[in-house]
Amino acid sequence: MTVDTQGIWLKDGDEERFVLSSELDAETRQLLIHPIGGFIFNAQDFLALDLPKVPFYIKDWLPKMGKMILYAPAKTGKSVVCMQTERSIGLGLDILGLPTTKGRVLYIQFELGEEVLRGRMLETGKTYENVWVGTSFSLKLDRPEGQEQFRRAVDAVKPDVVIVDPLYKAILGDENDASQVMVALNFLDFIIQTYQCSILLIHHSGKDISKHGRGSSVLEDWVDSYVQMTKISKDGEPLKIKVKPIFLRHAAPGEPITATLTNFEFIPEGQNMTIKQTVFSYMATVAHSVSPKELLARKIGSNGAVYESLNELVAEGKIVKPRVGVYELAKGGKV
Repeated sequence: MTVDTQGIWLKDGDEERFVLSSELDAETRQLLIHPIGGFIFNAQDFLALDLPKVPFYIKDWLPKMGKMILYAPAKTGKSVVCMQTERSIGLGLDILGLPTTKGRVLYIQFELGEEVLRGRMLETGKTYENVWVGTSFSLKLDRPEGQEQFRRAVDAVKPDVVIVDPLYKAILGDENDASQVMVALNFLDFIIQTYQCSILLIHHSGKDISKHGRGSSVLEDWVDSYVQMTKISKDGEPLKIKVKPIFLRHAAPGEPITATLTNFEFIPEGQNMTIKQTVFSYMATVAHSVSPKELLARKIGSNGAVYESLNELVAEGKIVKPRVGVYELAKGGKV
């Protein structure tokens, strides 16, 4: 068999015949595509490549072994988003309406002390499975001793996702100096490659948010996803935010997401009921024993979200679990 850019020569006994690539089945074509010089493809072969889809921890926003920056002004709810993100990925729940892939999360806080961080997490009343947290006021990603401290933490947890909150507190150098910022970013690239994890950086915007996040433009160039968050509610109203992807390397930015802080988490606009409320409402309507499979078939939410809702409803006494895989409505329960 001889291969060229248009097809292959097949030997049939003593005769050879030429078969165009377009006449081959897709699987055979893939087997015949090989790079030259290590990574160079003929253009037609490149267009025909069956490339794997990019896997994400947060759909379209945070790729596996990827990097994302979420930036916002002060007092916008960034720490709330961090706690919601770590919990959502840890359990495989949706975040702001976006599906997540379940994974281990390391959340390092550079502004809040341990007591304050613990208090905020306890206040939510939520569970934080597959999540590790820590605070540091001295760790600097652009200094050798800080890099060693950071690496020890990552090596101990072996996380899938690392959240750094906020970035400016984790850098000792001038955040406007590209060469100084790149010291930290190059180190984070090393962490990503060594531990095959993703990085989410929480960052502050400047006074003019139209100029994006503070500091050097290399930050925006470095990431796979650059996402802006702004407060759109007035003082005295429930906190409401707009989250707008400015740049996504692996997807179209799409429409901004508007969400309101409800029960310590941001619920997207249009999602009138939480998944837990939807589960309970469905069970109250059908008035018979329900299995998780039945709920998942109705596309109420992800696997993790449905099971978590069932467990919370059982703990609250609103439903009961008479046997494995079966749930029933308890008398007098309300969500």
